[in-house]
Amino acid sequence: MAPEILRGDAADYRSDLWALGVVLYEAASGRLPFKGRTGFEISTAIMREIPKPVGSPVPPGLWAIIQRCLAKEPAQRYQRAGEIQAALEAVQSGAIVSPDLATGASPPRTTVLHSLRHAQVKKGDFLLLVGTTKGAFILRSNAQRRRWDIGGPYFHGHSVYAMAYDDREGQHRIWASTSSYWGTLLRSSDDFGKSWTNPQQAPIRFPPDTGVSVKNIWQIALGRPEEPNVLYCGVEPAALFETRNGGETWSLVRGLFDHPHRPRWVPGNGGLALHTILLDPANTQRMYVAISSGGVYSTKDGGSTWTPQNRGIRALFLPDKYPEFGQCVHKIAMHPARPERLFLQNHWGLYRSDNAAESWTDIANGVPSDFGFAMITHPTNPDCVYIIPVESDEFRCACDGRLRVYRTRNAGESWEPLLRGLPQKRAYETVLRDAIAADSFDPAGIYFGTRSGQLFGSRDEGRTWQKILEGLPAVVCVRSAVFEDASVPSQPTLFKSTPSPSSRSKSHSTRSSHSTKTRKR
Repeated sequence: MAPEILRGDAADYRSDLWALGVVLYEAASGRLPFKGRTGFEISTAIMREIPKPVGSPVPPGLWAIIQRCLAKEPAQRYQRAGEIQAALEAVQSGAIVSPDLATGASPPRTTVLHSLRHAQVKKGDFLLLVGTTKGAFILRSNAQRRRWDIGGPYFHGHSVYAMAYDDREGQHRIWASTSSYWGTLLRSSDDFGKSWTNPQQAPIRFPPDTGVSVKNIWQIALGRPEEPNVLYCGVEPAALFETRNGGETWSLVRGLFDHPHRPRWVPGNGGLALHTILLDPANTQRMYVAISSGGVYSTKDGGSTWTPQNRGIRALFLPDKYPEFGQCVHKIAMHPARPERLFLQNHWGLYRSDNAAESWTDIANGVPSDFGFAMITHPTNPDCVYIIPVESDEFRCACDGRLRVYRTRNAGESWEPLLRGLPQKRAYETVLRDAIAADSFDPAGIYFGTRSGQLFGSRDEGRTWQKILEGLPAVVCVRSAVFEDASVPSQPTLFKSTPSPSSRSKSHSTRSSHSTKTRKR
């Protein structure tokens, strides 16, 4: 009998889901979850005790499902039987592969996905990594980018707000953050989604003395090419984590977490999130982060100390419209060929800095609204930036119901709408901050996803657009990459822009969307 019935509350369908949890527990373990010699003792156990773990060989995923079914409060259980079915199917599709303890090695456990459809990736293929509020998808095409093979959904029912493609040292690793009722994990795949690491505990977590826990991972940023084992993650509540051993262990960047401004940072509409990380390719000690709502901060000493960099950025929701910090910055972008110049999409405001974020200038010249989230730079032209304005903070949809991408080719002096092929009637779409990406082909491709689950792409730098996919869950992240076989030498068909001296590095076997190299079609 479900706990709420024993309390005298009304039963509903969620009481049946609790009963299903009892059946699943007994089927998995061979014993009942609650014990007692009398009806009173059994009722007391149901009301107050937590069932003992079922243990090996029951997969952790199945145990998580059983625990949620047996939650004491109906609101904490699955709300539909179909949700349980989907969760069980996801567990059924995975086989847990444990390390060989005899070897002494301890790599992370890996989930091998058998029943999902996977994109069959080969040399020269182009990839789109798409994170949604209900899982991740991997799209594959060739250099023409006209037909797409789709893999997924991976992490069925989990929110995937951050993905990254790591092509350093000849690897082709996909990183993804997954967030669900049971917590937030960072996972990786070295075979384009066929198998994923399955950590038994969160690899990114706050030290006990901080008194906080990770709610979400908003950004995964690769370290510099000369540091192939370095990665950074921006999380909620706002903090920066780094690893220097390829993700085996992570540490909190204390210089930022212990900043005296932190107690006065205020959560934005989506939470108190560190959502953008930019590394200066010309200065190995300099890095920028953006926080909603904290503003832009930079370090010049590798993360030991941090300085607010918000001079000239408005905060219309504060009494002081130009505070030292507290702005709700939605995105910042940098081109590696001009690292001293940054672009910024604010909560009301478009800005450019020409002095490494020391000050900012308004560049909202000719856009229908200076409110928005998404912003990227062109892969080879440092004066070219793409944004997707939305109407306002109260109506976060495309202006006038017309879905338009805006582009500047003169660093913000003027903007032009790019709309051919995009819906222009009753298109009340929203594009979030990381749901846009560019590729490294010539001409460059631009891609973005919407909260309504549509994915659009342009093969000609935004002049024309095509709908790639629809019917997805809300899209929150889009990334791109080109895969090349490391065993086959690259042909000299790449056009290079002029990078800063320190951004030049040896050729890699894969080229991600952050590369300044352009591949000819």
